[in-house]
Amino acid sequence: MARKSLGFTQLEWTCPRCATRNPGVEKVCLGCGAPQPEDVKFEQPLEQELITGGEAQKIAAQKPDIHCGFCGTRNPADAETCRQCGADLKEGTQRKTGEVVGAFSTAPVENVACPACGSLNPAAARYCRSCGAPLSKTPPPAPAAAPPKARSRTGLMVAVAVVIVAVIGCLLAISGVFNRTSEVVGTVESAVWQTRLVVEALQPVERADWRENLPSAAQVLSCEYRYAFTSDEPQPVATEVCGTPYTVDQGTGFGEVVQDCVYQVYAEYCRYSILDWSEADVLTLSGSDRNPVFPQPQLGSDQRIGSQQAVYQIIFRADGETYTYETGDLSLFQQAQLGSRWILDVNSRGKVVRIQAER
Repeated sequence: MARKSLGFTQLEWTCPRCATRNPGVEKVCLGCGAPQPEDVKFEQPLEQELITGGEAQKIAAQKPDIHCGFCGTRNPADAETCRQCGADLKEGTQRKTGEVVGAFSTAPVENVACPACGSLNPAAARYCRSCGAPLSKTPPPAPAAAPPKARSRTGLMVAVAVVIVAVIGCLLAISGVFNRTSEVVGTVESAVWQTRLVVEALQPVERADWRENLPSAAQVLSCEYRYAFTSDEPQPVATEVCGTPYTVDQGTGFGEVVQDCVYQVYAEYCRYSILDWSEADVLTLSGSDRNPVFPQPQLGSDQRIGSQQAVYQIIFRADGETYTYETGDLSLFQQAQLGSRWILDVNSRGKVVRIQAER
C-alpha cells in the first residue's frame, strides 16, 4: 500500500509536572520550565493545521531531536552540546519516530471548558483566559449513569436452543424420507439406447478477454475499459483510493500527515473474432438392440468429430408398475436381456437409483 504525504502539522506535549500543554517546537515547558522528558510522547492538538509548500520542505529535512544523556533536555538534531547543561550530545538519545499519533482532521472543534473556573475557551488555548489555569485537552468525564439491571437471558437461550434442535430434527427427517429406498424385483421389458455425436467446424467465433491476452490472429471488434485489479503502486490508468489521513511522529515536534492509498487499475477488455473449432452439427442415432453405434458422418476438410455421448435406458416391469433406469455403463446395459430379473433400489419419488441382477 502506497503512503502519500499531504504535508506536516505541529504536535504538542503535556508537561508531567504542571499539566501545561506545550507546542511541539517548545523543548521546555512554558508553564514551569521543565524539559520535556524522553518518555513523554507528542500528541495531536485539538485544532490541527496542515503545513505545506516550502515550510513543509524545511520540516521534512529536520532529523529527530536528541535528549541529553546527562540532564535529559531535548535538543535539535544538529546541536553538538546541550542547551541546558552544556554536555556533549554524543552521549544523547535520539527521539523515536514513526509512531502513529492519530487521525488528522481540520474540522472545527468545540470550545473547551476550564476545569478550574468553568469558563469556555477556544480549543487552541492552553491557558484559561479568565483564571489562567492550564487547560486539559479533554473535559473531565461526566459521572457514569448507573447501568440498567441486566435481564436474565436464560429463558431466551433455552427457547433458541429448542428451535434449533427442532429445525435440525425436521431437516434430518426430510432427508431420511427422500433418501430412503425400497427393493422391488423387476423383469426387463425393453431397452433403448441413444448415441450423440457433435461435428465441429473451423469457423469464426466471438470471444472476449483483456487486450494483453488476445491471440495474435484475433480480429478486434470493440473494447472498453474495465476494472482489472488493485495495485499498491501508481499505474498509468487508475483511480486513486485513499484512506483517512493520519499523523506520524517525526521526533521533532512535528508530525507528517499521510494517507495510505491503493490504485484501482483499469485495462481494455475486448470482444474479438477468431477462427476456432465450434459446434456445427449434432447427429444422433437410437435403437432397441444391445449393440449401440455412433453416427459416422462424412467430414469436410474443415470439420472434425467433437464430443460423443451414449445413454442407455432399461425399462423394468414390477408389480404392475413400470420403472426406467438410465445408465452410461454399456456392459450393464448388455447384461439386461429381455425377461431377466433384477433387484431395483427405488427411492421415495419412484426413481430407480441402483440395479443388480437377481441371483
